[in-house]
Amino acid sequence: MAVKVPMNFKVAVLVLVSLCVAGCGGVEAEGVEESGALGTVPQAIGVNENTGFLVVYNVNYENLPTASDQCAGDWQDLIYYMKTQAYSPDVFIVHQMSGATQAATLAKFIEDNLPGLYSSIVAEANPDAMNSPCGAAKDYQTNAIIYRTGRLQPISGTKATWQVYKGANGSCVMNTQARSIGVRMAFTDLITGKKVVVGSSHWPTNQEGPASDPGCAEKNIQLTDTKMRGISGTNLMVWGVDSNESDSGSNGYKDWYKQANAHIASTIDYGWNDPIYEACSGSQSCLEDNWTGGAGGRIDFLFFNAAATSSHGHTVTYNEGDAADLQFTGSDREDLNYSGHRAQSARIHY
Repeated sequence: MAVKVPMNFKVAVLVLVSLCVAGCGGVEAEGVEESGALGTVPQAIGVNENTGFLVVYNVNYENLPTASDQCAGDWQDLIYYMKTQAYSPDVFIVHQMSGATQAATLAKFIEDNLPGLYSSIVAEANPDAMNSPCGAAKDYQTNAIIYRTGRLQPISGTKATWQVYKGANGSCVMNTQARSIGVRMAFTDLITGKKVVVGSSHWPTNQEGPASDPGCAEKNIQLTDTKMRGISGTNLMVWGVDSNESDSGSNGYKDWYKQANAHIASTIDYGWNDPIYEACSGSQSCLEDNWTGGAGGRIDFLFFNAAATSSHGHTVTYNEGDAADLQFTGSDREDLNYSGHRAQSARIHY
């Protein structure tokens, strides 16, 4: 059982860091070493109060898999990994939540283990069943946005949801699964006053579309781009997706990814950036090392509008999650991973 850090301990750590920043010369403390005892924070982890960037994560969380599930996992590993970082997430984009209740459970677990208060927004509170091959634990799937309430405040009337396309008999048609309904919400950054739009999407697995776009990813990037840009006066747009379509194949980058990534020449440019691509400086071998799906390859992506920049782009390895779980709880199921997909994280500067 995980040993949770009491809230008063976390507050005490933050107060000590604040005092030092105020009275020890003014350099922000990111790496103050703490005791290695179980249940303690290894460094002065704090909430992000920097005006210049947001801390963002993206993952298909596979309905928070546990050891007893038919498709087993150890989902808490990823949250324990977050505890080893300098800042709590400002935004956590997730896919495959069972509904509003499970998204709220995730927000509460983050809140119990990291500095900050969290809430959640889901595409569908009670999604329809999909008869998952992994059994009842994954029968209900929706997309969600977990956000830190001390940094982001939802703007009333800006939530939107949309169904995406699937491939069928050589064409692209609307899918019918609840898990492929995307969600978008605009927020006010409470520190800067700027407007931030966040989105979460999960594209279908059907590869029966046109020969040029069998997964209908080109149709879906076009649709997602339209939905994300549907709010005026936006300063930053960030969205995450389990695309079920890789960024590259035997002939190089696929057309949908070239259209999405502003760094790659394409006849269509939707003007998004990928922090993992930026961290890799476009190196193909580096991108291959940053695989996200269990069979290898990148099918999970974090995108932000090209007017912004990124730093600290990172794919969270299973070993990093295992090590963090062991550090904070004293034990870990090394044979189980936090998800069948690896998470991406970055600081998005705007």
